[in-house]
Amino acid sequence: MKPKIAQKARISALIAVTVCALCGCASVPKSDVESQAAQVKIYEADQLLQSQYEHVRYLWADSWRTALWLPSASSEAEGIASLQAEAARVGANGLINVSCMDQGRFWPSRSSEPSILCYGHAIRVR
Repeated sequence: MKPKIAQKARISALIAVTVCALCGCASVPKSDVESQAAQVKIYEADQLLQSQYEHVRYLWADSWRTALWLPSASSEAEGIASLQAEAARVGANGLINVSCMDQGRFWPSRSSEPSILCYGHAIRVR
């Protein structure tokens, strides 16, 4: 009986390691990203000249993944916080042209919560 338990434990450990690897457990620690995200400032389009910053990435629309999945939030504040975290992760210190819109409910979902999509440009202010 004990060999079966040991085998199940090994299988469970293998599954846990696989899930961890697929989900990105080797990424930047959450506390580092959160502290860097707090430093990401949101700018209005008329606050900066184009020569004052470097464009890093257009968030949530520059990847093939967006054809299959868009990150959504239950509130605008949560969506902007997610943008700030992603901007910090890619090395930006600011966001510009940020826009949020309600996508409505995802059709198979029975949830009544809104689905907010926020996107914008991650920038590095000089």
